[in-house]
Amino acid sequence: MATECYSQLGFGFQPKLVVDFAGGTLTTDAGLLLVREFDEQRGLSADVVRRISDPRDARYVTHELNVLLRQRLYQIAAGYEDVNDANRLRDDPTFQIVAADGRTTLGSQPTLSRLENAIDWPAIQRLARVGVDWFCAYAYGRDEHPADLVLDLDSTDDPTHGTQQLALFHGWYDQHMYHPLLWFEGRTGLLLRTRLRPGLDRSAACVEQELDQLLPPLRRRFPHTPILLRGDAGMATPAVEAKLEAEGLQYVLGIGTNRVFKSRVATRVAQAQARYDRTGEPVFLRTSFRHRARSWPHHRRILVKIDVTAQGLNVRFMVTNRRGPSADLVAWYDDRGASENWIKELKLDLHADRLSCHRFRANAFRLQLHSVALSLLAYFRRGVLAETPLATATIGTIRLQLLKVAGRVRRSVRRLWFHLASHWPGQPLFTRCHRALARAPG
Repeated sequence: MATECYSQLGFGFQPKLVVDFAGGTLTTDAGLLLVREFDEQRGLSADVVRRISDPRDARYVTHELNVLLRQRLYQIAAGYEDVNDANRLRDDPTFQIVAADGRTTLGSQPTLSRLENAIDWPAIQRLARVGVDWFCAYAYGRDEHPADLVLDLDSTDDPTHGTQQLALFHGWYDQHMYHPLLWFEGRTGLLLRTRLRPGLDRSAACVEQELDQLLPPLRRRFPHTPILLRGDAGMATPAVEAKLEAEGLQYVLGIGTNRVFKSRVATRVAQAQARYDRTGEPVFLRTSFRHRARSWPHHRRILVKIDVTAQGLNVRFMVTNRRGPSADLVAWYDDRGASENWIKELKLDLHADRLSCHRFRANAFRLQLHSVALSLLAYFRRGVLAETPLATATIGTIRLQLLKVAGRVRRSVRRLWFHLASHWPGQPLFTRCHRALARAPG
């Protein structure tokens, strides 16, 4: 059947409206130029490239490794979650300039997929150290030392929908999934490490090994800074508790309830319930007691949180080796709820749960790419947007208000012009960020 070719398109609702496709070379992600300038000043993506050796046969290489890695990182940063997006973005001028020289056609989906499946485990392990290495280098000034470092430890479910290796059924989550382990620094919200684990792994799996990777660089950089740790109930195992105490870390871990705990606090629970029934006002009690489980080498302190509100009774327990008032320690532990928002950034804004490769190793590499993209944007937010209205914005908001901007691209003999939208509301902020980058020390 013959295909008609339209050069101009009209619309019935507005007779004067005419649309054509003669606008020239356009882009919708021109704000990434700011991130690329920040990246160049800090050498962030260059550091990522140095951690990976190119496994390909040089005789058949069209795209250099640094081009492919930057292409993938910046597509993730811009919200393009899968390598399939590369087929329609490989000629986009913004991605060509942030990944290469501005003229080279970038890698296709098959090219990027082959790269993902070719990366070996040693390279993935080197990438896993990006978060803590960047934290030690850039989170604080050279002579700046925080009062403490807070390790917020959590795991999350990553649903799978295919035949991915080690994507197993987890009864607690009632789904086939992977079970990534995540480490954030609680004061800054910066991502320190991620590790992909099979779907059946328990929450505390690999925590001791991960601590062996995290603690040495942190202690070298902050030798006199106490390191504290918070984690949910799944992390409270005898092995993890013993490891933390052997390393001299102060911790508060959620711990599951049992009949012994319930009996120890039954009187306090009854008192709280009676007070609520009498006054109708919410009751919040905090207390603690000493306890030794059969698998523990000594007694440990159990914190107790008792809340009685209109929503009902809520009793939670935590195990700790910290001193101090119970109310203060419980409040400090509750602050770890902020890490849920950081996980949402990683999974929703950066689509780190798009692990759809067949091979487990390829998906482990993908998780590191998404983690690096989050760190790149987090340091951009911390370093460039610190004095702007987006200083505390989510990655999704930063992308919408600063990175997603339309522009017409024009080449001259000596220049590559990006003419951004004249009526774009983000123009003052874009200019402010550019000035901040221009003032940054070289």
